[in-house]
Amino acid sequence: MVDPKQSPRHLTERPLKRKSRSGSMNIGEFLFNVCNYGLLAFFGLVTILPFWHVFVVSITSYQSYLNNKFIMFPVDISFSSYGVLLSDPKIHRSFLITVFIVMASTLLHLAITAITAYPLSRSYLKGRNAMMLFIIITMLFSGGLIPHYLLIKYLGLLNNILVYIIPGAFSGFSAILMLNFFKQIPDSLEEAARIDGAGHLYILVNIFIPLSMPIISTLALFYGVGKWNDWFTAVIFVDKASLYPIQNILREFLILGNMDTIGKGMFESDSYKLIINIKMAIIMVATLPIILVYPFMQKHFVKGVLLGSIKQ
Repeated sequence: MVDPKQSPRHLTERPLKRKSRSGSMNIGEFLFNVCNYGLLAFFGLVTILPFWHVFVVSITSYQSYLNNKFIMFPVDISFSSYGVLLSDPKIHRSFLITVFIVMASTLLHLAITAITAYPLSRSYLKGRNAMMLFIIITMLFSGGLIPHYLLIKYLGLLNNILVYIIPGAFSGFSAILMLNFFKQIPDSLEEAARIDGAGHLYILVNIFIPLSMPIISTLALFYGVGKWNDWFTAVIFVDKASLYPIQNILREFLILGNMDTIGKGMFESDSYKLIINIKMAIIMVATLPIILVYPFMQKHFVKGVLLGSIKQ
């Protein structure tokens, strides 16, 4: 007979063995974790240091900057450069224009992409392969800059704020990602809605889009960041400074500002002293808002890319 006070051997050894596995770490795992976290910390530091340096220079006095060009900690703190930016109506206007462009173009892009991807994701759509081939061709070939300029001119979009929004509102890359995501939604949901009398627009808006927030957030982040950083469109198609986005104002300070001070004793002029601080301050103003968006979109970002790029 087995003593009831004495537990069987197989019941006592397994928990101890499992506990030892989870509670202990061998030399190889420890070294891997040290190297892994060390590399991640190093790359994170390399990424943060330039941004921190820009911020420190933007609030450091000009004389302290001349004494030590690479400043890691602010000296003689002064927020006069930010005061100049906040009091400049040109900066206010360009910032508001950029926010409007990003929001309007991103919403239009998502709407067009969803309307395109939904029918192409349905297997019963006739001619879907030919349509997909047409979309892929547009991803591989383009007409070039001169035909594109002539098209914008004939559409009447030169010196028009719509030139930032309408051209490029559709992207084949975004359509393919959303299409593959829509394919993973069970067909039974669409069939049940069709039995209840729902139309395609109702199914898209009330079923597919709420279930596709990961890919929608990912595409919104991709496209929104691209529009926020876009400066080339204004250089080619816009002559009015009143329609410049924030990136073109930054370009003027970084490039044209240096050219204006050449020949005046650049390192001694008051304009150079002002430009140094304003350059760094406007870089912060142009970069910080889009950086603050990432933490709110990060939870959907990886999931949206993986699920939208792999067809199961």
